Amino acid sequence: RADQFNHQGNADAHAKTTALELWNDSEKTHDGFVAFAGSGGTFAGTMRGLRAFNPKLEGYVVEPEGAEVLSGQPAHNPAHPIQGGGYAMESLSLLDQNLVSGFVSVSGDQARQMARDLARIEGIFGGFSAGANAAAALDLMRGPLFGSTVAIVVCDSGLKYLSTDLWAQS
Repeated sequence: RADQFNHQGNADAHAKTTALELWNDSEKTHDGFVAFAGSGGTFAGTMRGLRAFNPKLEGYVVEPEGAEVLSGQPAHNPAHPIQGGGYAMESLSLLDQNLVSGFVSVSGDQARQMARDLARIEGIFGGFSAGANAAAALDLMRGPLFGSTVAIVVCDSGLKYLSTDLWAQS
């Protein structure tokens, strides 16, 4: 049965492939990794793979503002606009807490603006979670990971969000 929330193959695929691709493409310089929490598989697998290359690498789980239940806060905005995660599930079976250095909260507005900036400035056409990941990485690089190289994953194309407020005219 395909069940991305509980199938270990989800995390294993990221450990074997995503981590290697990120590590090689960064000239082997990662200090951190952030990922928006959907099923937890991308974060857990990629972190496991990256830690094999750099045991000191820090990993941060990104959650939507108002639905930060993985970090132990009550959900007061479970209807946040960041699609692909933040399901207000208190635990994710694939999310290994030993790989989590901390949590970063990102607002819907931050995710939208960063997704738009990624498209306009970098030519990266991602969705809400891509914007959330990039916003969280920049936040960390302005603070506890200042001067570090922080990897993110652009989880999907922005195409499926064309009819949402992500790409609406302002």
